[in-house]
Parts: sequence; C-alpha cells; structure tokens
Amino acid sequence: MNKQINIDATSEQGNVKASFSEQSQVDSGILLELGSIGAGHAATSLSDVIQQPVTIDLPKILNLQVHLIPSFYNLHEVPTIGVFLQLMEDNGCDILLMLELSEARKIAAMMTMASSIEELDPSMETSAIHELANILIGSFLTAISDFVGMTLLPTTPQSALDTFDAILDTFLVKQSMLSESALIFETRFKRLGEDAKCILMIFPSSELRNQLIQKSKTLLNL
Repeated sequence: MNKQINIDATSEQGNVKASFSEQSQVDSGILLELGSIGAGHAATSLSDVIQQPVTIDLPKILNLQVHLIPSFYNLHEVPTIGVFLQLMEDNGCDILLMLELSEARKIAAMMTMASSIEELDPSMETSAIHELANILIGSFLTAISDFVGMTLLPTTPQSALDTFDAILDTFLVKQSMLSESALIFETRFKRLGEDAKCILMIFPSSELRNQLIQKSKTLLNL
C-alpha cells in the first residue's frame, strides 16, 4: 500500500498552510495506521461484493483546519457527488465522502460490473455510490472505534450532486462551529488496471478527538 502522510499540509499553490500544536493533533503515525486498517477492511469488503480483487491505496492523509479545505483542494466548480453520514451517538462525528463526478462514475462502473461508464444505469449508479460509502466509511469507523474503545454507528447515507464548493460550503457552515479540523483520507481504488479516487473527510467532535489524542499519548508513553 502506498502510504504518504501530510499533517502540515501546503497546497500546490503554496498559499494554504495548516499547522497544529502537539497538544491538539492526533499522532501522524496513529492516523496512518488507522487509515491503513480501514482501507484494508474496505478493500476486502469491496472485493467480496464484486468478486474481483480490489486494492485501496492511501496516497495522502491530512489533518486540515476546516476553513482551509476549499482552498487546499482548489476544485471549486468541479461537478462532485457528496455522500453525507452522521453518527448516531452524541459524542461521534460527521463524515463526508467527496467524489468528482467522473471518478464516482468510474467507481460505480467497477461495482456494477458495467462494461463502460456509458452503460451505467442511473439508479444503479446511485445505489453503488451509497454502498461504497457504507463500506468505506464503515471500515474506517470500525478502525477508529476499535482504537478508542467506543461504538461508532453511522446513519443512512444521503447524497447530493453539485459543484465541489457548493456541497462543501453548506456542510462547513456547521462544522466550522463544531470541529477544530478534519481528518482527511484521500483514497485510490484499483481493479484490473482501472483506478478511481475519492476524498473521505471525518469531522470528529471534541470528545472523540480528545479520545484519539489521549489514546495516542498512551501508546506513545507521553
């Protein structure tokens, strides 16, 4: 699995910088480990669903301040599908899965075994994306819940099709008041020489973030 981690993240334009004190961030190695476990579980589940080997790489993991996300990605007007889930517990988090429309259709074609993107049935496409969200988010939440020792159960996914910024702006109005930063796992799916990518954003509540930080410190003997 290709693993690269960026905790202090700078955009390609060099004008967006995210920095965190040692007391406010989850250890980078812990994030990498949780991401690797989640991606591994998701790849196994997807392989079982489509009956073909699927691998999931994590080319980048970020701990990014909420208000910097739109500028960091610079995908402002790109057509995007956003899938949103919440946790059923008060001390959990919100999750947003972002896929550029072209990438979403490639993944849907993989999952439905369509011969090409043009062969996709619209209803099957939506169902496939929701199933992907359930598998991917569920796998990452399982890794996190096992780590902190608490149950994290997601709600039914809801999706929207709009520009990247339109989806993100509506979502971040709430998150800017509740979350210090987002844990972002960029993922790349590979099957039979085809690949597609998506961005998984997890906005932990202060309680969940504190549990992640404290668990990290315990493991690192800090």
